[in-house]
Amino acid sequence: MRWMGMRFALFRLLTGCTVLAASCGERGDRLPETGASLEGTITYGGQKVMFAVVTVAGTDSMAFGDVKEDGRYRVENVPLGEVSIGVNTDAAKGEFVSKTMAESKGKGKTRLRFVGVPPKYFEPETSGLKTTIQKGVNTYDIVIPK
Repeated sequence: MRWMGMRFALFRLLTGCTVLAASCGERGDRLPETGASLEGTITYGGQKVMFAVVTVAGTDSMAFGDVKEDGRYRVENVPLGEVSIGVNTDAAKGEFVSKTMAESKGKGKTRLRFVGVPPKYFEPETSGLKTTIQKGVNTYDIVIPK
């Protein structure tokens, strides 16, 4: 009788481990790594764009990145081949406001400046901004005329 109890406990333990192992896998489909990144600066009318979300769209996939305060952006795992690029400054207004408020509390005067681009440039399909991506680090300075 004691042996039967041990077998049942072992069966429960193995079943629990199997369920646990099955539930530990990644959820959803993961995009394959392209081995490519895109980086550079963004200017609008000669002024540095410091806050924006950059979208890089290929035929089958997209990648996103942020512009830093120094006006440089970097997007990882960008699609290979010809891509279209969107620069959405409205998507980063919240970050600008937060940093401006934090900076003004400490020093009184902010050094940050928000430069917004026209809505036409927000989406890759309407921006007209294009480049070709190869494996490795790609550099593309985005210059948006006023």
